[in-house]
Amino acid sequence: MQLPNDGDLTSEPVLTIQIEMPSSDPGQTYQLFAYGTLAVPAIVARVLGRKIDDLSFQHAILQGYTRHHVCGKDYPAIIDEKRLCTLLGKDIGQLSDDERSTRGTVIAGLTHKDMLLLDVFEGHEYTRITTKVTTYGDPCSKDEVSLKRDQSAPGSTVANVYIWSAPVTLLEPKIWSFDEFVRDKAEAWATLNNHEFAAVEASRVFAVDEYGLVGKSVKGFPDFGHSMKKHWGFDPNYVNLNHGSYGSPPLVVFDAKEKLGRRMETAVDRYMRRKLEPTIEDIRKQVAPMINATAEEVVLVPNATHGVNTISVNIDWKDGDVIVVYATTYNAVSQTMKCVCDRNPGVKLEIILVDLPCYHSEIVEKTEAVFAKYNKPTGNTRGGSEPAVATGVSAKERVRLVVVDSISSMPGVVYPWQQVTQLCHQYGVLSLVDAAHSIGQHHVDMKEADPDFFISNCHKWLMTFRGGALMFVARRNQRLIRSSFPTGHYYESERYPTVDVTHPWAFAPQFSWNGTADFTSYLTIPDTLKFRESIGGEDRIIAYNHSLAVAGGKRLAKRWGTRFMDNDKGELTACMANVELPDFPKPADGNERAKIHRFIEDALLFDYNAFAAPMYYNNTWWARFSAQVWVELEDFDYLAECFEKIRMRLKAGERVVPFDTNFE
Repeated sequence: MQLPNDGDLTSEPVLTIQIEMPSSDPGQTYQLFAYGTLAVPAIVARVLGRKIDDLSFQHAILQGYTRHHVCGKDYPAIIDEKRLCTLLGKDIGQLSDDERSTRGTVIAGLTHKDMLLLDVFEGHEYTRITTKVTTYGDPCSKDEVSLKRDQSAPGSTVANVYIWSAPVTLLEPKIWSFDEFVRDKAEAWATLNNHEFAAVEASRVFAVDEYGLVGKSVKGFPDFGHSMKKHWGFDPNYVNLNHGSYGSPPLVVFDAKEKLGRRMETAVDRYMRRKLEPTIEDIRKQVAPMINATAEEVVLVPNATHGVNTISVNIDWKDGDVIVVYATTYNAVSQTMKCVCDRNPGVKLEIILVDLPCYHSEIVEKTEAVFAKYNKPTGNTRGGSEPAVATGVSAKERVRLVVVDSISSMPGVVYPWQQVTQLCHQYGVLSLVDAAHSIGQHHVDMKEADPDFFISNCHKWLMTFRGGALMFVARRNQRLIRSSFPTGHYYESERYPTVDVTHPWAFAPQFSWNGTADFTSYLTIPDTLKFRESIGGEDRIIAYNHSLAVAGGKRLAKRWGTRFMDNDKGELTACMANVELPDFPKPADGNERAKIHRFIEDALLFDYNAFAAPMYYNNTWWARFSAQVWVELEDFDYLAECFEKIRMRLKAGERVVPFDTNFE
């Protein structure tokens, strides 16, 4: 069930398939304590996509957890007593017996594959744990399941259960009634084309191979891996595990760009004056649904940094405003915010230190601590019809804006941006999501997440020609963004309005023409989308890349006896794996660090014809490996050999890689 990926505990982006399991033994079976929609056998069958005659069902009660409505949804979530007290405003001692337990069903006989599908169905706002439950009566078949409470002697067992890990503010205090759901909604859920099943039904299409790679081979589409290289213009021997930096457009996009440029030149005035703007409008209509937004909320800009600057120069900053960034914020973006502060001396910058790897909950807690230090709570959980307004704890200061990555650059980890966005609503803070790495790498949903601003490069993970990005501005904030950057023909001044021409201000037209440029990077976006569809579509691409990043990252960490930068919940990895390098020399100072960094890069590029991005993070050398459809696990092995050779050269004292500056 895909809900807003924002909360006060943990979450991860909506990846179509998760491959993390306590055990991957295909012969092992699992038990699940089902307390909501999954307590209906017909819904279980639909999620698993198979007959469930082999499963057994048994009445059970889970102590210490209670079941509540998810706001605006048909289904429930369970929370423990501590979070229940927060929701109800009661001490534990005031809770009744009914408030301390949840009635449900233990489903036994589930396979490893079944559990993978259940993980996808439940989604990012739930965390799966194992716990003891009290059982009643004997296990029965799906056809013998009864709604009546079994009064027989209790037993006990251990089962998996999905608990709520998103904010309790998204729950209603009212206890969710299973009987009412069965009476009013269950049949519709099991039979109708319900969007809640979309992700899990898509995931069943893709097979998982022996290495945990998802969707490597899909009937009717080309196999992913080295055979895909023919679609790109790479040197045949170049091992490219750094798609995350610049992206790589496929050859069909190169061809489309050249053909379009030649076609434009046959009558450039006709194209520029009559064809360009309506074509860009059509492209906005194509890309907006990819983030579940409307075309009126999305415009095209050259890159994410350009978009961040567009937002920052349009905000009317006030003395006492505080801008919040993180220690891992992309350098150009953090420097932009410093520039804002330099130009507005009454505005200051607050940097949240993050020690990766960590849990999403730790980042959220640190963020809320900063918000609470400056701002009073608003009582809101969603954005309204007007821009956020912060009320400071002190009249002198308030957090005005937070810049949060969806996926940070170096290290390349998933941030809890949806939960941070939720906090922004609660504290009256504007949210600017630097999503440079998002579109094409993981699924995002603007209607669910509800950020104020969201900017994502298309030329990175979506594979369009560089550069190009989409910029989402929620309708409530569009009056804040008065001008494109730079200002173009469609700006309309309130102070000096256009004379004798009906020229009302509107948001999207600001970005239609703000200077002559090579627009073919934007205009070939549809060609890229067609190519992605021809090789299996977004779900397959994302699933393969994610599973490859996880498998490759763990493979290298095991080989080196080092760390794969993730936590035990798998919250941090999308399609980039960050792995600690083995026993690389620690620099004495910044100058030596720069020399070592340059040496690693040059050795990879000029001596080994390969690349994965090195970084020095928290006094340790790491590398970021980008998974992509042309990459296979053996490419991780080759990079491992390269890094091992580089380590030996560094230990021998090498610091310079000579190369011909006239290289091509």
